[in-house]
Amino acid sequence: MMDSDDDGDRRRDKFARERRDDDSYRRSGGGGYSRYDNKRPAGRRDDYQTKRIRGDDTDDTFEPVNRGDRSGNGTDLTTDSDSVYSGPLLTFKKFLGNQEDDISEEEAIKKYNEYKSEHRKHQLERFFRAHKDEEWFRLKYKPEDAKKQKDAQLENVQKRLQVFNEMKEQGQFDKFTLDFGDAEAIIRMLDSVVVKLENGTDDELKAVLAQKLDDESLADVKKENNPTEKNEDKASIKEEIAPKEELEEGAIDDGNDKSSNKVNIHKTCSVFLRNIPPGLTYEELENLCKRSPGFLRLALTDGIAERRFYRRGWATFKRDVNIKEICWALNAHRLRETDLNAIINRDITRRVRTNNGIAAHKQVAINDLKLAVKLTALYDKKVGLFNAADESDTDRDMDIRMGVDLISTSTNPSIKEVKSLVPNDILNDISEEEAELLGASNGGATQAEKVRFERDDNILKALDMLIVYLRIVHSIDFYNHGHYAQEDSMPNRCGLIHVRGQPPSGASITTDDDGTLVVPQKFINDFISGFNSRIEKGLIEKQYVSEEELEKMGKKDGEKEVEALIVKNTVELAKDKWLCPLSGKKFKGPEFIRKHLQSKHEDKLEEARAEAVFFNNYLADAQRPVDIEPKHAPREELRGSGDRGSYGRERDDDRPVGGRNSFGNGGGYDRRPQFPPRHSLGGRGGRYFDDGPRRQPVSYRDLDAPDDIP
Repeated sequence: MMDSDDDGDRRRDKFARERRDDDSYRRSGGGGYSRYDNKRPAGRRDDYQTKRIRGDDTDDTFEPVNRGDRSGNGTDLTTDSDSVYSGPLLTFKKFLGNQEDDISEEEAIKKYNEYKSEHRKHQLERFFRAHKDEEWFRLKYKPEDAKKQKDAQLENVQKRLQVFNEMKEQGQFDKFTLDFGDAEAIIRMLDSVVVKLENGTDDELKAVLAQKLDDESLADVKKENNPTEKNEDKASIKEEIAPKEELEEGAIDDGNDKSSNKVNIHKTCSVFLRNIPPGLTYEELENLCKRSPGFLRLALTDGIAERRFYRRGWATFKRDVNIKEICWALNAHRLRETDLNAIINRDITRRVRTNNGIAAHKQVAINDLKLAVKLTALYDKKVGLFNAADESDTDRDMDIRMGVDLISTSTNPSIKEVKSLVPNDILNDISEEEAELLGASNGGATQAEKVRFERDDNILKALDMLIVYLRIVHSIDFYNHGHYAQEDSMPNRCGLIHVRGQPPSGASITTDDDGTLVVPQKFINDFISGFNSRIEKGLIEKQYVSEEELEKMGKKDGEKEVEALIVKNTVELAKDKWLCPLSGKKFKGPEFIRKHLQSKHEDKLEEARAEAVFFNNYLADAQRPVDIEPKHAPREELRGSGDRGSYGRERDDDRPVGGRNSFGNGGGYDRRPQFPPRHSLGGRGGRYFDDGPRRQPVSYRDLDAPDDIP
């Protein structure tokens, strides 16, 4: 109910103001506009605010909004070409849509190749500008930071080499072979390495080696040796657990993980950090972790492209801390407005893992021995051990790239000892031509043969020593063809190793009359080929970028960058009046600005040179990180063939697939679904038939209409 008639009229005439405005506009004759017309005057659209387009806002991506370089250093990315190359790479079809209709095929391909080259160049420059201040990026490519990281890595490797030599002199590597049956001795060896890396004393080492091992691999060894004892093992495990649960609070058990630091010097507790912002530095995160007791070290990965270059990390603490409280404390802090998402890292429960047992066969062992010698010489050269210690990084990298015989020039005592253990002809590699000829001459005949499983202890002894050397010194797990590069920063400094498993078994592997295994030669050849391929791709192969490719990607010259910086900071204000934006001072001529920059701002010029080297190092990495290109949605592969309607069925006419769109044009996209005609599916040979009966169309004629009206 209304309070007055005026209120009721105001409610009924809801759009009275708009009508008055329109009527007054119509009466004034403004452009002949009438509220009864179906079009609006062109000028009225300017009164509305343009809507912001999200796709053009760099705040929605990882890239910061470029405000220009206030310091006057470097180049400004805000250029006219920014709108052309900033988006994803156009397909050839979309690229042709922006070209003239009469363009030839050769010219179109040439222009598209030029566009791709410029687009790649621009995207690399853009990526570099966006990430050059992030710590993980600087550690990989900035000369000063990368050198510090290499020096730290060399220090760790030298410490590991010292531990290896000490244990070798004590004869600890002669107590086992790298077979799964010696898992207990292998674990003791790994524990000894960790204790020595942690600078443990002899008393601490004895305490660690005296305690009982708890590892799943040991249980597996018992099962393989005594399959009938599975149930007995379960019962004994329950009996061992029960007394520990009955201990009073505060009591100390010698077998407990938290009994003392002397026993647990080789064990740690750790927290896994899943969500570290790319701008967060190692020092900031380390200071946060140091607030908790027992902090030891921190490990961070590189930025992950699939996760917007967020990093992951592991914070390691002593074994006797309350890791749950530490995890809660880390999650209570937000760094850079981001939660770290910390969770407790699990211990490694299976430290000895198996490879295929065919690796113990003599033919396979000889192949593995050659690979192990090659890896030892290669990684000694990369890091700078033995005779490579006096060479520069550039010289060492050049020798590796040019294929210099590293084995013959190596002075590693382990390689010399291996050469004395095995015949000379075993380590001699044949040439590529000889391998091709032998493979061509023997192809097919030896594939069907079967050979006896043969084990050579001398070859395996030489192989085991090199595998242990690679595992301890260079953190290479040979049988897993993996390199644990950040192992010294991780919670487990020598956590696991892969060894040879039990001899293979299967339908194709039989036994001789005397019980010796007989293995198909094809199985051996396939195993060797696959293992060599994985070692080559995972540990040996390295891609290099040619000088020509660097030039195409925009390699920078340091002196040209310095000259560009001087030109950028030389601005003419008036006759005989020049400004240096970097310092804000005015000079009589450009030559005075040049002298001023060279004398007063030499650090800025040197910074420009260093950034050119920084950028070139990024380009020179064949595995450089880049932005993930958005994948174009593939056209749905529907059933059938030929022209298709919207539902995947074949059309029965020659009309275009899209039909006639709502704008009356012949082609294009039709929003209305294209329902195919219904055909008879009788017993003839085809899928659809044109001569089948069709349903009569529905008539919309009014039933009450006169008969003379159709």
